[in-house]
Amino acid sequence: MNEDLRQKAIVLEMYNQQLQMLQSELASIRTLRSEIEKSIKTLENINVDSETLIPVGPGVFLKAKVIDDKALIGVKSDIYVEKSFNEVVEDLKKSIEDLNKAEKESMKKVEELVKIISALKKDLQESIQKTQEKNIEDNKT
Repeated sequence: MNEDLRQKAIVLEMYNQQLQMLQSELASIRTLRSEIEKSIKTLENINVDSETLIPVGPGVFLKAKVIDDKALIGVKSDIYVEKSFNEVVEDLKKSIEDLNKAEKESMKKVEELVKIISALKKDLQESIQKTQEKNIEDNKT
């Protein structure tokens, strides 16, 4: 394989890695959005002075009685603020909007990368074919 083909293959691999990273980022965004949506549904369905189940881990719940419509919401690392359920729901909905924007931006980047990768693959295949044809002709003479 000549140097030009090697360089094209390296560039193609770099773009493929970028694509994988973006796809992983998209999966994380979607997972986080799903968790936030579950939190919203939970908050919207909790009744004050009623007993409920609070998840504390995978498949583990505690019985608890909700004494008021307040929740703690993280605003920074290790900093929490007490807000009403309605305020928390509004904050979470804003987070979903931000995640939707991030997802759209990532999707655009994915589409651009897919186009670039497709063009590079085509170029690399054409270069390989030309190199093979040239080698065949050189071997004939």
